[in-house]
Amino acid sequence: MPKASVPLSSRLQFNHPEEGLHGVAGAQKVITLLNSYRNGVVKMSLNHNSLGDDGIYQLFAYLSSSEGSKHRATLAEISLTGNGIGCEGLQAIAEYLRGNDVLRALWLANNDFTPDPATLSCLANALNSARLRLLSLTGNSQLGDSFVERFLPLLRSRSLQELHINIIGLTPRSAPAIATWITGGRTGSSQGVCHLQTLKCSGNSLGVRGVSEVLRAIERGNWALTKVEFLPPAGSLGAPDTDDDWRDFERALHRIMMRNQYWKRRVEKEALNLLKYARPLLMRSNSSLSSALSLPLHPSPSPPPTPTQGFPFFALPNELKLYILSLFAPSLSPIQRAHIYNYASDPVTLPALVPTLHRGFAKQCLVDPSSFGATIGGSNIGSGCSSGKCMGPNSLVCRREEERAKFLEAVGCTAYEPELGDPVV
Repeated sequence: MPKASVPLSSRLQFNHPEEGLHGVAGAQKVITLLNSYRNGVVKMSLNHNSLGDDGIYQLFAYLSSSEGSKHRATLAEISLTGNGIGCEGLQAIAEYLRGNDVLRALWLANNDFTPDPATLSCLANALNSARLRLLSLTGNSQLGDSFVERFLPLLRSRSLQELHINIIGLTPRSAPAIATWITGGRTGSSQGVCHLQTLKCSGNSLGVRGVSEVLRAIERGNWALTKVEFLPPAGSLGAPDTDDDWRDFERALHRIMMRNQYWKRRVEKEALNLLKYARPLLMRSNSSLSSALSLPLHPSPSPPPTPTQGFPFFALPNELKLYILSLFAPSLSPIQRAHIYNYASDPVTLPALVPTLHRGFAKQCLVDPSSFGATIGGSNIGSGCSSGKCMGPNSLVCRREEERAKFLEAVGCTAYEPELGDPVV
């Protein structure tokens, strides 16, 4: 009986949960195992061990060194839930995170973090310079209100899309700080700005009054959040909060999330559509100007045609060109459209011209060869990126989706941006 093939995506995962890894000795065992891998791993899970601060410091010193560079270049997800990590370990993680453009998800639930100001400042600054998309601090119950008051005003990462702060000991005192951060971009705040799409804050004791204050802030000035969770702690319902109060809150929250989801879809669709038309028109305009400037000084027998002999659009003033293009994306703000115009007219942003060996392959994700089985050369080739069969940049999402997300992020078109003074829609 032939041996079942193991998908390459599985061979690039380093999963050692609940193995009794303790302190520096446990970290050295992990390092030894990582050194045995020929290629870098994509996902590392060490949940429910006891590495502690010393073990974490040792592990991340290795990952930041030249010896561990092959893993740093590929690690897209790290999970360290329940490892007894304190502030010293969190600072070591933050240093690894600083400037990291590969790591996408970091799970740090159920550890021993406290709201130490220096540690929280280090973490926020690292996040602001990284491309992390998901951070989970769920279950760190010692963080409390001080965490929100000290951390959120420093957080302005455009890449961070999802933040989990469930069961971290928040009370109604945290509501004003969360509300201020959520509306930071809308009010022109020079401090923290919320670019999240998902915020999970369940299991805290904010109460209906506290979560309603946050909800009003979202309705008034945040179009980026499309998923928000504020479920109360189990068994906490009672005076002054009732079931009816929470049901009213959930209905209002659902309505606002539907609003944000609608505008997000519309903005992203219009941004991609605008790029499709702006790229050939604005790039052509720039190349025509460059060609005109590079013409020989001596007259030629047949002078080059003027722009009016071609497509009349190129003879228009730039202001009129941009106005016409803006009609393809009426929901975008002037700043968002300007970002797209600059992106579309910059040759550096053009995709690389890579030759393909199979027709249509360029439109697909790079598929794991081991997933083909016995049908190599048959119908499975170019079948897309089914779960566990993708060899994209981080083996988690399709390459095309990743490129699309990078473009939308680069031009600031991940959410609706109404002009200041516009009424709430």
